Amino acid sequence: MNSGTIPLFIGSTNSYSGKTLLSTVLGKMLQEQGHNVGYMRVIGKSVASQGNILYDVDAAFVKKALGLKDPVEKMSPVILTHDLISSVFKGKEYDGLNLFKNAYAELSSDKDIMLISGAANLYEGLTMKISSLITIKALNAQTVLIDPYRDEVCVDCILSSKELLGKRLAGVILNMVTFDDMEFVADNIIPYLEKQGVKVFGMVPRTSELESVSVRQIRDAVGGEMLSGHDKLDELVENIVVGAMDVENALKHFIKKKNKAVITGANRADIIIAALETSTKCLVLTGDILPNEIVLGRAQAMNVPVIHVKYDTLSTISKIESIIGKVRIVRDDQVKRGYEIIKQYVNTKALFESMGISPK
Repeated sequence: MNSGTIPLFIGSTNSYSGKTLLSTVLGKMLQEQGHNVGYMRVIGKSVASQGNILYDVDAAFVKKALGLKDPVEKMSPVILTHDLISSVFKGKEYDGLNLFKNAYAELSSDKDIMLISGAANLYEGLTMKISSLITIKALNAQTVLIDPYRDEVCVDCILSSKELLGKRLAGVILNMVTFDDMEFVADNIIPYLEKQGVKVFGMVPRTSELESVSVRQIRDAVGGEMLSGHDKLDELVENIVVGAMDVENALKHFIKKKNKAVITGANRADIIIAALETSTKCLVLTGDILPNEIVLGRAQAMNVPVIHVKYDTLSTISKIESIIGKVRIVRDDQVKRGYEIIKQYVNTKALFESMGISPK
């Protein structure tokens, strides 16, 4: 391994915390400072393939976003598949850390800084003989934790991580803080953490632009059929609204929610028309029957995507809720907006200085 390379580990205590976005944004900032940057993931879970090569989709996205030339399969050498898990449980030896270290040695040879994105928490991957904690210790890497603030329990998770990481914990970023929680976090959580010796680099507000889902992602989640708006698959949905009430109350509710997807029965023509009169990005219509031709024609004329699913409304809601707040960063606009937000709310200068990184 290149002894001059600085490993910057980005970890978390929860999944879908913002590690990929933070890695990408910090990578761009470091490139702007003149550094040659590399990227790796401890464990690849969003698996894709090209020929006989398995790779991680998130690693491929960061590779593209940062313009890296490294082989994508080396950027996430430990790929979590069902076959691998089954073989390990049956007793097959698998040394994930050795695979990772070999790939790290190769990729870091010409890099100033290696950004490493951790697993969902510090322990995930132990059955593969690798985890975030094992990797941090093996590389003696300084670590930034990015954790979503959902309630005060996150403080316990952060303090537990401090006990495990010791001086290797450079600090934390509290992510996805709601507007209602910001004052409490600023006045109570951050001062408390810093009194416990945990540096807080920033508090990032929950942002609809980063958590929005595309019409395409909704269609894929519900396995629906597109009846209109085929050219609007990349439109972004910020709110999900269920149309299960009377039309008068529905309209009042629809007016309050912008850039929304409305889920309702395909037989509810009154609700569908009310939704089309407001800021609706797509309609998700449920049930065995198709919407009537007049309603569908109106949606087609307005070029509003209509997705039809044969499930009932409750099952459809469940499928869509499964992707809300768990959307991977896959769009350039998310990176651009994420860059602006992190620059505004995170003290990246202090973060880099804690790693011994300065502009070239």
